[in-house]
Amino acid sequence: MTALAFATGCASVHVTSSGPAAPVSFVQSTAESKVTRMIDVREGLTKTQAMRIVTDALGQRFTVDVTDTRAGFAMTAWQATLVRDGVPDPGYRTRITARFQGEDWKRLLLRNEANFARGDEWEVGYDLAQLDSVAADLRAKLARKL
Repeated sequence: MTALAFATGCASVHVTSSGPAAPVSFVQSTAESKVTRMIDVREGLTKTQAMRIVTDALGQRFTVDVTDTRAGFAMTAWQATLVRDGVPDPGYRTRITARFQGEDWKRLLLRNEANFARGDEWEVGYDLAQLDSVAADLRAKLARKL
């Protein structure tokens, strides 16, 4: 089986003799700790401000599908984030979930999910590049300044 890596749109992918494979940033895993990032929220932000920052930041790159401002929760819709030949590939999808932790909302738990279709089954995992990129963006907007 021959493999070839190339860049398309926003992700690098592998192509094997059996057809397109998942992007190289896709990590097949069900381990909860690997798919999450924790962000310490800076002092002085109200819950309303913190929630607005999260939904605005996510909304710049994704469609925010579910929000609960009282619970401090936001989740994006599943989105085809891989482009092949100029067209979004529905065989690869990702979504982001953000949830403030504790009564005081001093930590944000950020979670990434990714699915890659292999035949009739979905491989479950996360997109490491996307998770790190979204976490860095939210850290810049929410985190305590050093």
